[in-house]
Amino acid sequence: MAYDSHGGTPAEETCAAAWTEFEELLAVHLATMTDVDDHLIVELPEPPGGSAGGTAPYAQFAGCGDGVTVHGEISGDRYLAPQHRLGHAAQGLADAGFTLDFDEAGEPTNWVSEQPTERVAMLAQQCVFALRQVFGIAHPHLLTYQAWGPCAEQAEALGLWPSDEVPVEDAAAHDELAHDELAPEAGEPFPPPGDPDGRPLKTAYRPKTRARMLALVERTLSRRAQAKVETDDDGDFVLAHLGQPVFVRVLQDQPGVLIFARVAHDVRSRRGAAVETSILNRDHLWVKWDVRDRDVVQTLAIPGFPYAPDHLARMLDLYLDVLTTTRDDLVLRVAGRTA
Repeated sequence: MAYDSHGGTPAEETCAAAWTEFEELLAVHLATMTDVDDHLIVELPEPPGGSAGGTAPYAQFAGCGDGVTVHGEISGDRYLAPQHRLGHAAQGLADAGFTLDFDEAGEPTNWVSEQPTERVAMLAQQCVFALRQVFGIAHPHLLTYQAWGPCAEQAEALGLWPSDEVPVEDAAAHDELAHDELAPEAGEPFPPPGDPDGRPLKTAYRPKTRARMLALVERTLSRRAQAKVETDDDGDFVLAHLGQPVFVRVLQDQPGVLIFARVAHDVRSRRGAAVETSILNRDHLWVKWDVRDRDVVQTLAIPGFPYAPDHLARMLDLYLDVLTTTRDDLVLRVAGRTA
């Protein structure tokens, strides 16, 4: 199925919207950090044992205890693993308004910014710029979080997974997938979930190429369907639900997977359809709808690095459940036809 960006919502547009939403949620949380014991860390997950020679990029925040100031830091090269160090690119952090801090021995540490509570939106903006533009993190949902202190529970609203709930296998342990894991031999039943010797599948992968991601997604979908999943002319995986196709795409220009389907077409009024989809977008966190000409398309984007098979399977179930409960009513309201 062909739409913009080779068939779906443009990846950059999807990621930009996600970063904007995360920035707003982060600002809301920072405004609650008025206690000296309030802490928040937003970080890229690391393999077991940590990154060799340092950490992955992170942003950390602390309440100053005066109720009127929030302290923020971005990881400096001193603490980062070699593959994450910025070198001269760290000038981007200075341009964003951060100041390089130094320890008592005069050695550089992290990049710091403190903002009054009423200007935490600025601090959130600075940190999103650092993570997205300077470190090049494609999507906020690639991040995880740690939080402690009086307002720690409210950090759930950021929409990220807690760091201690996202195990990621060491990349070297699964850089290559055995061919017999990806598809059954001709004439054989599709194998049940798990490796051929009975061990459970790995929790997450770090695919280095789009071809590797395609293989992983195909395996996830085929195991879920207990049959080989077909692709269309655009290379999208095609599923059937409620008598219509649902497409799963491995994005070309971003590390992610997009689930999408045309849920209505020939709508009577594009303005009326925009109103109805805005209501759905308000009420649903993960699934989104948009109007394209006289079609309504339902989408859900999933980060793909690291790639977690269970995330795709569970989010696909959520997507299909939402499609089931909203499609027919939406078609009625926009005076369209079922796709």
